[in-house]
Amino acid sequence: MKHTARKIAGFLVTAVLALSLAACGGSSGADSDDNRLRIAATGTDSLPFTAILQVGIDKGWFKEAGVDASMVSGGGGGNTLRVVSSGDADLAITGSSSVVLAARKPAANLSVIGSWFQVNDFHWITPDQGAELKDATLGFSSAGSATELLVKALQEAKPGDNIKAQAVGGTGDNWAAAKAGRITAGWAMHPLVTQYTEEEGAKTLVAARDILGDHPADLVAVNNDYANDHADELKAFFQAAEKSFAYVRENPDEAAKDLAPLLKMDADLIARAIKDTPDYQRAYSLTIDPKALKNLSDLMQAAGQIEEPIDWSKVLDQQYLPQSAQADLG
Repeated sequence: MKHTARKIAGFLVTAVLALSLAACGGSSGADSDDNRLRIAATGTDSLPFTAILQVGIDKGWFKEAGVDASMVSGGGGGNTLRVVSSGDADLAITGSSSVVLAARKPAANLSVIGSWFQVNDFHWITPDQGAELKDATLGFSSAGSATELLVKALQEAKPGDNIKAQAVGGTGDNWAAAKAGRITAGWAMHPLVTQYTEEEGAKTLVAARDILGDHPADLVAVNNDYANDHADELKAFFQAAEKSFAYVRENPDEAAKDLAPLLKMDADLIARAIKDTPDYQRAYSLTIDPKALKNLSDLMQAAGQIEEPIDWSKVLDQQYLPQSAQADLG
């Protein structure tokens, strides 16, 4: 009986110690969960400016900054945001207009905390060398996406051209639809603009930047419940993201080699495409561009998505960004 009592006592002591360690953060699993950040992003397998985050994760830059980050590929626009609103992911990087509209709805439980890829790199490409913008049907990805916004803005900017719009999906689907004659031109960004131009003779029917100016391709939205408990992790995310962007700016050829297996493309082509990207030094930066944000607001208003201009000083919470990336939005 004494032996049994000692065993029971020993078990109780062990259990109490285990509970104490867990309460004090002694469990490695608890630590892992506490600094975990699940990122839902559009184009992780096709766009360098989101795929570069996976490069940063693989190189350990996020863990060095203090966050255990992982990537989830989103379907674009509202589809990417839904997994964050539901709590299945913590942070989303996706179409700017969808982020703005979702953040206005309390049920979405989202806040806008960053601006992503600061230039307008959207092109509409076609296999038809004789195609013209007049009477063209332009493909876009999905409702609430940046590409839908831009097609609407092009329709507004060129009312006499009778531009039509068709939801198609990703760049590959758009290019296939253009080659099949279902649409006149499909949307693409670099490196696919470079690839389709070099390898398949694509013609740029319209570069949206030439008509509509710059705006951020995406905005960064966070689940409010996550933000309330993980301010340090969000700051760490932006710190590591800026390091990843700096890698592209300063060493595009080396960055292209790391991006190649993720994008399943030739590294030399990716390097050329990065350098072909309009003002890529500014594009691959977290620095808030007030003019680009104002232009986004103007485009959304012109497209009928919002009635009043966006007050970015209230909509965009910059507290998690590096000080050097913040801007006066007053």
